Amino acid sequence: MVCGNSAGSPNCTFLIHWAGRHAALKIALATDDREMEQLAHKMIKESARMIESCYDEERGVYTQAQGSSNLDASLLQLINMGYLDPQSDRARQHLKVLEDHLKDESGLFYRYKHVDDFGEPESTFLICAFWYIEALARMDRVAEAQEIFEKVIQHANPLGLLSEDVNAITGSQWGNFPQTYSHVGLINAAFTIARKLDKPIYLV
Repeated sequence: MVCGNSAGSPNCTFLIHWAGRHAALKIALATDDREMEQLAHKMIKESARMIESCYDEERGVYTQAQGSSNLDASLLQLINMGYLDPQSDRARQHLKVLEDHLKDESGLFYRYKHVDDFGEPESTFLICAFWYIEALARMDRVAEAQEIFEKVIQHANPLGLLSEDVNAITGSQWGNFPQTYSHVGLINAAFTIARKLDKPIYLV
């Protein structure tokens, strides 16, 4: 899933719907299917309406769910997936609030900080850090993205493998190991930085 485990984030689910419906629109345009095109436009608007229903006007941030003040790092994907224009004031404010509430000083990112069935989260999610790095690069904060990328990959073990979580205090790897989506996040972040720097990427 693009947003990781979105069970706790209905707004991320709305974003996945929005992206899927945009894909349907591209197919409709490519195949000249007018009926599908009209339906896709209609459903894209519905997805956007649901996403906007989670917008907190006072803080200028998209929250985890309708009627909730909780923040969730999966909503960094509003920038990375193109719902928010990375150069817009709304994207900048959205990112700032997420940074203020969920980012560790080292650049690691908590998925969320509110109490759930397991209590208050103790560890950061590596993929969230890579989403953050990707968002920074897309917003032309490339030097910051590079600096944090270099810090985050230092948490890999001697074989270059990453787990699911990192304890922000000790730097130790927690959770499932090795974790595929941590490495997917790393690859996406690296590609985004490379594109911004207009440099080729060589895969070994």
